Amino acid sequence: MSDTVFECVVPYITDPKDRESVSLVCSRWYHLDALTRKHITIAFCYTCTPKQLLSRFSHIESVKLKGKPRAAMFNLIPEDWGGYVSSWVVEFSRSFVCLKSFHFRRMIVKDEDLMLLAKARGKTLQVLRLDKCSGFSTDGLLHVTRSCRNIRTLYMEESSIVENSGEWLHELAQHNTVLETLNFYMTELSEVSYHDLELIAKNCRSLVSVKISDCEILDLVGFLGAVPALEEFGGGSFNVQPERYSIVPVPPKLCILALTYLGKHELPHVFPFASRIKKIRSALCFSRHRGPLSFA
Repeated sequence: MSDTVFECVVPYITDPKDRESVSLVCSRWYHLDALTRKHITIAFCYTCTPKQLLSRFSHIESVKLKGKPRAAMFNLIPEDWGGYVSSWVVEFSRSFVCLKSFHFRRMIVKDEDLMLLAKARGKTLQVLRLDKCSGFSTDGLLHVTRSCRNIRTLYMEESSIVENSGEWLHELAQHNTVLETLNFYMTELSEVSYHDLELIAKNCRSLVSVKISDCEILDLVGFLGAVPALEEFGGGSFNVQPERYSIVPVPPKLCILALTYLGKHELPHVFPFASRIKKIRSALCFSRHRGPLSFA
């Protein structure tokens, strides 16, 4: 295969294992892989340095970086064990000019890291996933939502976040029109303005996934009535008399549901639109029989 033909083919090879095999064929293909690779996953943040990543893959657009091992999810290692993202953020902000998607998993992310990332990538940042991370507060999130007006995915599920205010969400509601995914499910964030959520729904017509912290479903009537494209919703619970929920609108495309609690008293509220639901997830899900409910 000539180099010209291969240069046209290699961008369509997206599987990481295939890419790895291609890069081992010869030095020319090794360099082509380095020039055209768009996404990198680093399964453990100490397996290489930011400089080493830059030396080979300087044109990547998306990165996934994992820190602490899974044992951290069960409190089996100290909080300050490691997995700090700071050195990576410094290099990402300074040298990786094409990066627009960041996924940090089980890492310690500080407000200063988010501020630096927002300052360096304010106009280009599209995806920020803080997946089971800790060390930051809503002040750091405010830097992101204030500077990154084109962000499409803001994900913080199961992260440990210090809450100082709800201003970060208000800033997102006021200035973002392209948001597609908003997720702060299974967090302790409570200063959430339902007016801001409704404003986000009205401004961001491509919003397809929203997962929030625990709240009363009746407080979301305005929001749920303003998201025609919504396909996934998570958070919320049913805490008052069943007859009051008749006013709750159901988005026409909703097919994935994640409720904080789902039991025999909650299921009747799901039955009217159950034929459209493909997946139901619940943090606490019990039936009148012993043990959790199961869904095919």
